[in-house]
Amino acid sequence: MGRTSLDGYASPMRSVAPVPVTVVTGFLGAGKTTLVNRWLADVPRGDVAVIVNEHGAIGIDGALLAARVRTLVEISGGCVCCSTQAELVRALEEIASAPSPPKRILVETSGAASPAGVLHAVTGRGEAHLHLLDGVVTVVDATRVDPLAEHDLAVEQVGYADVVVLTRADRCDPERLAHARDVVATHNEAALVVTAASGELDDPELATLEALLARRRADFGAATPVASKSAHVYESVSLVLDGDVDGERFADFMESELGRFAGRLFRTKGILAVDGVAERMVVQGVADLVEVTFGESWGETTRTSRLVVIGFGLDRAALARAFAACAVASPTLG
Repeated sequence: MGRTSLDGYASPMRSVAPVPVTVVTGFLGAGKTTLVNRWLADVPRGDVAVIVNEHGAIGIDGALLAARVRTLVEISGGCVCCSTQAELVRALEEIASAPSPPKRILVETSGAASPAGVLHAVTGRGEAHLHLLDGVVTVVDATRVDPLAEHDLAVEQVGYADVVVLTRADRCDPERLAHARDVVATHNEAALVVTAASGELDDPELATLEALLARRRADFGAATPVASKSAHVYESVSLVLDGDVDGERFADFMESELGRFAGRLFRTKGILAVDGVAERMVVQGVADLVEVTFGESWGETTRTSRLVVIGFGLDRAALARAFAACAVASPTLG
């Protein structure tokens, strides 16, 4: 695990804001394009650029989305998680460095894509300072949730998610939907889970992608850690502290404690209140790469520090003790 430090952040706000990147993933036939198409209907054509990846040599999904956006890049003939990852890196750089970049880049992966490679392209390669990972949305067909556990790739896609959208909810009775939520929770206890039908989210307050991601940020870390019920090795650990963390102790935590699990980490993500810093510190990690940025000021909002670690072979109790040791007795900024 590379060193995480507050050094060099005398002014948390950057002069040029990176373009947020949202990754939409999910197993084959889950309904990703239908969902993306609906989201794009709510924004001006120039606000969102879309990168669509299809495993086959001929792209179909891009043609369905082209009318909704001004900038659309199709990458076909392989997965952006591996064989065409360089093309994804180039596309991200070109879009984000344009004279008038979009407000958001949305990457729709193929159903056969591993999130690890995609997120590495977003966060760990090329001119990564031009763009910033803003969230992973995983789409799951609620009518076909039981076979999920049979496919390690599908489980991995759920494990990386910040938000899970259960599609085709209109074809499920309440008991079946509750079961689908339980299945998702066994693989990712920290994700926000919502339901949708024909691309429309059932909660009208979360109809847009912006509203959905805002809710996820507001609820971040609210899940209560429970023992993993999954037969798979993927697990998530949710860590919450009321109040501030000491910056140096947290840096040591990232380097020493998480460093013990190097090679076993999928995602590390958090929003933290750092003693002496007015802005929210945002932590986004993919595998052993970690990026620290600063967001909005806490203002009058209660300062809370939350971190989720997703991987395998994690020591939940040890991580909880070490994270608790990062707390300061009383913050210097309210």
